[in-house]
Amino acid sequence: RHTLTVQAWLSSRSPQAVTYESRGIKASSTGFKIPLLNLALGCSFPAGVSEAAIDEEIEALKSLFASRNVPWYWWMNSSPSPANIRELLHKHGIEFDDEDPPLPAMAAPIGEISNLPTYPGHIQVWQAQSLTDLKSASLIRRIAFKFPAGEALTYFEDMAADWLNNPDVKLFLAGDSASEPVSIGAIIQAAGIPGVYVMATLPDQHRKGYGKAILTRLMNEAAKEGHSILALTASQAGFGLYSQFGFEHIFGFDFYIPAE
Repeated sequence: RHTLTVQAWLSSRSPQAVTYESRGIKASSTGFKIPLLNLALGCSFPAGVSEAAIDEEIEALKSLFASRNVPWYWWMNSSPSPANIRELLHKHGIEFDDEDPPLPAMAAPIGEISNLPTYPGHIQVWQAQSLTDLKSASLIRRIAFKFPAGEALTYFEDMAADWLNNPDVKLFLAGDSASEPVSIGAIIQAAGIPGVYVMATLPDQHRKGYGKAILTRLMNEAAKEGHSILALTASQAGFGLYSQFGFEHIFGFDFYIPAE
């Protein structure tokens, strides 16, 4: 619930964003031509809803994304309702993404901070405080995630108030100095717990401790605010790092995509 809530919020905050909600489906679309920023999220139709009604809502969802001409993903939680949703989606030309493994949902108890992995002492970590910080964060994320040219150029600046003034949202940057950030990460609270989001490091700065520095700060923030658990969804590349910090794999979010 935490993860789906935050992902829906993140993809609803761009200036051109639209949202969709029905009896069993929620969706948010930034309008950017980036699948991970246009999402159907979860599947929770109440018992007794007819298959015909579900068919109608699936088609309405497809029409939404088609009208925006954007690629999109359907994140499926571990216990969808109805249980035969895969068969229903197949009927509508939406297929299980068997090229990418399920996205690991992970969580860690917030314990003794001194036991966290170490990182080089010269690395500085600071909370985003200005539009300059947000511009740097947009650039880092765009490069790290290989966004298409021209897409999401001002991702963080477009929702500056959220990243700079919302007490439930804290964005951090790391680098050798405040004028040279190379890594970012955020902690966002929802559904009663905090989670780690938008972790990204410039490709030529991997394995230098910047990600560890960011994650250490995020865990310290969660501990300082009195939380006992921290959640995240991990890329396959980030799984090893998060495991070092005590995160354990709980389940995987399945991805579904429109068939070509």
